[in-house]
Amino acid sequence: MMQKLMLTRSFVILLVVMISFSSAGQEKDNSLDASITQDITSNMAGGLKTGQAQLGLISLDFTLNTEQMNLWGAGMLRVQIQNTYGQRPTEQLVGDLQVFNNIENGNYTYLHQFWYKQEMGDFWLLAGKHDLNEQFFTGQLAGSYINSSFGIMPVASLNVPVSIFPATTLGLIAHYAIDPKWSVQAAVYNGIPGEITRSNFGMDLNLNLGHGLFYIGEVHLQNLSNWMDGTYKVGAFHHSGSFPSLTQPDIKQKGASGMYLLADQRLYNPDAEGNKGLGAFLQLGYSPDNSSINDFYGALGLNYRGIWSRDGKDELGLALAHASIRNGLLQIAGQAYRSCETVAELTYQYSLTDHLKVQPDIQYIIHPGMVMDRDNAWAGTLRIKWSYQ
Repeated sequence: MMQKLMLTRSFVILLVVMISFSSAGQEKDNSLDASITQDITSNMAGGLKTGQAQLGLISLDFTLNTEQMNLWGAGMLRVQIQNTYGQRPTEQLVGDLQVFNNIENGNYTYLHQFWYKQEMGDFWLLAGKHDLNEQFFTGQLAGSYINSSFGIMPVASLNVPVSIFPATTLGLIAHYAIDPKWSVQAAVYNGIPGEITRSNFGMDLNLNLGHGLFYIGEVHLQNLSNWMDGTYKVGAFHHSGSFPSLTQPDIKQKGASGMYLLADQRLYNPDAEGNKGLGAFLQLGYSPDNSSINDFYGALGLNYRGIWSRDGKDELGLALAHASIRNGLLQIAGQAYRSCETVAELTYQYSLTDHLKVQPDIQYIIHPGMVMDRDNAWAGTLRIKWSYQ
């Protein structure tokens, strides 16, 4: 009963803010993006235990354009507030390391992002409290899936502190478009995001140079082939903090690093508008350090948009994600752990209206948590997302 009351109150607050800001936006050329994501999940077999859970995410995203406000050109200020609510099925039901639901967090309201971006021709600079995963490690096709690994590779998120959902921190990002095909970007972030509590509104930035800094860079290549659209990204990251060695916990090593590859490629395009067709994606990541739990990650998938709808309002996807544990840690753990965790995800999205989307999803998780005595899990999710722009 209490959970239903909290959810109803959240909906009412969101609608009131939307209406008021929308009216103001018409006068000042400001903008608001708002969304409500509601998940009903069920672990049908294996994992920790069978059972059901409900969870959700409310997001309010304000953008102020300096040029439209008659201040100066090509500047943007963004403020994003999030509210997460409900249960935590990964911890309570499945027990997987890759986190099968990408909005799982618990009951919190917090400032997720607060940053300023300035464009200067082919170059732009961004500074503030920022979600790294919006700019780095991102792939368009992989973003359709619910499992967290398709969004942020575990070679980063499992091995070092990273400024991603839900806990973000300060960052400085620079991006330069060399030409229409090539671009580069790099960033530095505070080493450890602050903890979100129910009273601090996510304002704990945890600024301390003793924790080190997180550095990341990517090179992008657009449309390698002239006959089909494609995007390719090669990146590397380094955290300058100190981390205990997994094989010798009493010894701390300075720094942890990794490298990765992302590829999105359209394979079949039956219409000129590009609303329908088949695409494939590939993700590869590697971290060689003794402090890294996940040393290798690989994922691949196929997405087909427009199976039933002529205008591409539906999308079917099938993907695999594989994360392995470091051999040195596996040798120490003996018979307690397996060498890897693999997930197969089948998902389908359909846009009922311009604002409402439904997404049934099922995942088969092999060796959840890489724990030896934990059975493979079948986890299903029904996601309903309402968005406003």
